[in-house]
Amino acid sequence: MRLPLTLLTLAACVTIPAAAQEVGPALDPGSMTGWAGGAAAQHSLRHGGTRRAAPMSAKEASARAKCARRYTVASNLGMQHPTTRRLFRLCRAAGYY
Repeated sequence: MRLPLTLLTLAACVTIPAAAQEVGPALDPGSMTGWAGGAAAQHSLRHGGTRRAAPMSAKEASARAKCARRYTVASNLGMQHPTTRRLFRLCRAAGYY
């Protein structure tokens, strides 16, 4: 009686881990790459992902570029020059500190 019980226990311990290694179609790596490999990004873009800012007008782009160069103008002309003072005043008024 003791030998069949031991063999039965041994057989159960050997076959259970072998069956646990079976992945099967539920977790097929080939079918999961569609969602992980780009479909998720496409879904988020279609359904309210990132939104782009409104395009900048040419006048606004020019003002931003001039205000970005205001310290270069100040180093060339000096801070007390009327052009430099006007440029800094206009940039401050436009919100470019």
